Amino acid sequence: MNCLDLRRALGADPALRTPEIEAHLLECAACAKYAADLAHLEARLKRALEIPVPPPGAARPRPAPRLWALAASVAGAAIVVATLWTFYPRESLATALVGHMAHEPYSRRRTDQPVAPATLAYVLKRSGVELAPDVPLVTYAQSCWFRGWFVPHLVVQTADGPMTVMVLRHEHPAARTLVLEGGYRVLIVPVKGGAIAVLTEGPVDPAVVNAAVARVVAAVRF
Repeated sequence: MNCLDLRRALGADPALRTPEIEAHLLECAACAKYAADLAHLEARLKRALEIPVPPPGAARPRPAPRLWALAASVAGAAIVVATLWTFYPRESLATALVGHMAHEPYSRRRTDQPVAPATLAYVLKRSGVELAPDVPLVTYAQSCWFRGWFVPHLVVQTADGPMTVMVLRHEHPAARTLVLEGGYRVLIVPVKGGAIAVLTEGPVDPAVVNAAVARVVAAVRF
């Protein structure tokens, strides 16, 4: 079980525990923290939604005016929303990208065979993206479902080997970010109209990667 599958399973049922989940939680500190945060959130929500019931025979309080009751309902909803916003363990963009890579390991291979032009055109058109001619050799193109949208998943070739490129028009990071996660070097670059994520693995020359990234960023048109 990979990180993405585990987090989807626990997102649907935070109490779910299977031998595969237990084994993964023992090996992955990040997912273990994710599971603990979910359990903490569940407890907070349960306490926020509990309604005290007076014991039998106790004097009933006077009904609040309708306006007060509405205000109390709104306040209760605000507490729940604030709890979700503050404590829900959101999966980082870098983590989601690394998790996605596990589904297409065959894409990352060194080759000089370009992807079929019709395939590349379809993948780009499906997401409303264009590529200018000045782009490194594209050897893989797939339209992938990622965070609720179909996005272009490309592999381009560099002097240091294959480089994965995800064109994310629905992500808007505040700043250029470099993350080392799961054996990958994940570079997230904000651009006009969205973001471009670049993933490499193994030893690479930063100058080679940066030059390839600059060409990709310049070539992408939303």
